Amino acid sequence: MSHLLHPPLLDEGGLFSALRWFLDGMTERTGIQTLLDLQPPEFPRLTPELERAVFRIVQEALTNVFRHSQARTACVKLIQSENSLLLAVRDDGKGLPEETAQLRPGSIGIGIGGMRERARELGGELRMSNANPGTIVEIVIPAMIASSQETLAPA
Repeated sequence: MSHLLHPPLLDEGGLFSALRWFLDGMTERTGIQTLLDLQPPEFPRLTPELERAVFRIVQEALTNVFRHSQARTACVKLIQSENSLLLAVRDDGKGLPEETAQLRPGSIGIGIGGMRERARELGGELRMSNANPGTIVEIVIPAMIASSQETLAPA
């Protein structure tokens, strides 16, 4: 269980390796087909704090996909630009009630609240919307300085 909360691979191999491991495991455990899309493909290492937060947000978003969406597929997209880091988790499930998508008080659970809090701690913002079909969970975090110049080559 502790390996799922904070896999050693996250510190050793970085975010790409840890996300690939988690998504592969999710597909095996749930049957939901997953895709990881990194832009740029040679994704740089981020600060350890940011890598941990992104990993935990992806875990929670995909746990929600499994528990609530009735989805067959999910895609995790991570885009680093000069100005921001965008994390998007999209599924092809049944979508959200509108009050939940708007993050109205009383309509969100602990998981969504935790994702929103992690994003805020990094100066970012959580957005949720219906994709017809499915749901899109987005986190936008202002540009952060990478902890090293290493890049993560997709396997």
